[in-house]
Amino acid sequence: MPRSRASNGRWNNSATNLLIEFVNTLDSTFKKLQTKVGNISGVSQLTISQFQYIDTIHELEQPTITEIAQRLSIAKASVSNGINKLIEKGFVTKTQSSQDKRVYHITLTEKGHSLIHAKHLALKEYGDFINTALSEEEAEQFKSILNKLVRLFKTI
Repeated sequence: MPRSRASNGRWNNSATNLLIEFVNTLDSTFKKLQTKVGNISGVSQLTISQFQYIDTIHELEQPTITEIAQRLSIAKASVSNGINKLIEKGFVTKTQSSQDKRVYHITLTEKGHSLIHAKHLALKEYGDFINTALSEEEAEQFKSILNKLVRLFKTI
């Protein structure tokens, strides 16, 4: 990770400790949120990886195993195994391509779409909760900082 900010005095141990506390708190509350989403939609047995597969399938709209593996930077065998488990649980289906019989497209079932919807509702609730703690100016600053950090982390 880039360390240019650390050397110029704007980042110190106090800031590092605060960041650690923030990430731990965020992680803890996000896990509670995921549990809530899981309980609402009846899918609390899903792993984080399975949630990632479902999100990726939703984003890519009928991807192949290869496309999912490339997006998540993991082995095709791992994705194939994970997708098979999601098929067993009723969240996705696998359909053979009409153009290339060697290729299968993965699609969300109604249960999968329901999970995505429940997740989006829960994330909106989470965002609203954060927003109540910030003034309008702070909310704009926070959004700006998050955008900057997201761009930075995408370069790693």
